[in-house]
Amino acid sequence: MSYWKNAKDVEVYSPPGHEGTSNRRLFGKEEGMEQLEVIIGEIEPGGTADPHFHEEIEQSMFILSGEMKIIIENEETILRQDDVVWIPKKAMHEVVNIGKETVRFVLIYSPPK
Repeated sequence: MSYWKNAKDVEVYSPPGHEGTSNRRLFGKEEGMEQLEVIIGEIEPGGTADPHFHEEIEQSMFILSGEMKIIIENEETILRQDDVVWIPKKAMHEVVNIGKETVRFVLIYSPPK
């Protein structure tokens, strides 16, 4: 078992309902994590995550760089570098990269998907 890895060595995927996004699942169930999942993600300028919710998963996102609009349960704000957000389970949410640079973020799911 490895307790570390480089994000560049992890396969890239784009979740359904997301445009201009790329995620790398760093740690989760496959590595033996029982309580959370760690992902690093990017959203290109103009990229989006369509409105959606997670039935049994809450999530938190820490913004590393860039600027994006997030709407959670009809509440809207702009997130920038060093901002963090919590999204409760079953909360409808969506994001849009409104900036001119790629948004980079760390995403935590609990429990893991």
